[in-house]
Amino acid sequence: MANPATAATGRTTGPLDGLRFEGSGPPGVADALVTEHLRLLGARPDGTSGGRFTVTGREVGELSVGTVWGGPAIDEATVQAATGIMSVHGRRDGAPRGLAVDYAATATGVLAVQGLLAGLLARARGAGDVTRVEVSAERAGLLTVSQYLAAAGAEEGEAAELAPGGPPFTSADGTVFEVETLDPGVWAAFWRALDAPEEAIRRGWRPFQFRYATACAPFPQVLHEAVRVSSWERIRQAAGSSGADVCPLGSLAGRAAEYDGAAPWELTGHDAAYTPRGTVGGGPLAGVTVLEAGRRIQAPLAAHLLGLLGGGGGADRAPGR
Repeated sequence: MANPATAATGRTTGPLDGLRFEGSGPPGVADALVTEHLRLLGARPDGTSGGRFTVTGREVGELSVGTVWGGPAIDEATVQAATGIMSVHGRRDGAPRGLAVDYAATATGVLAVQGLLAGLLARARGAGDVTRVEVSAERAGLLTVSQYLAAAGAEEGEAAELAPGGPPFTSADGTVFEVETLDPGVWAAFWRALDAPEEAIRRGWRPFQFRYATACAPFPQVLHEAVRVSSWERIRQAAGSSGADVCPLGSLAGRAAEYDGAAPWELTGHDAAYTPRGTVGGGPLAGVTVLEAGRRIQAPLAAHLLGLLGGGGGADRAPGR
């Protein structure tokens, strides 16, 4: 596998540069994402169909990757229903509600590529001979709600109430937006600038603070009413004076139109030499130390996924990567 560096030709290579892949079977949403990510990582296609992909290269041999939809969960809607995605997403409204995007399929495709990369890394390290990677859409769906399942089974309840309510907000002129702050003082200053009642501001902070953990935020309805009578310009001014961030929400079509085909990641070249380790049990990343340095959902989830692939190590709850 090549490192992302500028070659003698002046062309920037990707980590899968020199590898080729070929699909077989009917393509789906998850498979389209696998195709796109392999392309963005530098691999080149030998075919246009999807379903299951075979990646080949002189240094890595042959490795297959595919996604599986079976049992009762045969499409996006049933995966969302069967795995609890609809239940979690519907907490804000008090009833199960489907995500109007290919959420489970996207998660399945991302996990398939991640498993493939781990398998290729294992081969490069001489730590295993992964020949096949397969990701179940049902298991991918369960993984996306695993933190909520864990919290539901914990002996102690959530730090905030599980009840309907929460963002987004809507201004008087129809702008739909979210508010973001990690500081209760900033939260209070923002709402005071919009003349919201003090008791509502106080009661609203805790459910707002824990909304990422609970998937809902049952703060007082009067906060919605305070922004509903305020123009978007006034709301922006309140955010600017208080230090809060407000983000207008766009349509799915608008967001899709912003995609320019560029890779979503930035890769920095690093010369790595691996000493052959022989076969190591426990997953393709067995023997790799994973250091988690973060305090929000993203970093623990990333470390958890690497751990599922065999990586191990410690955790450091400090801001970072």
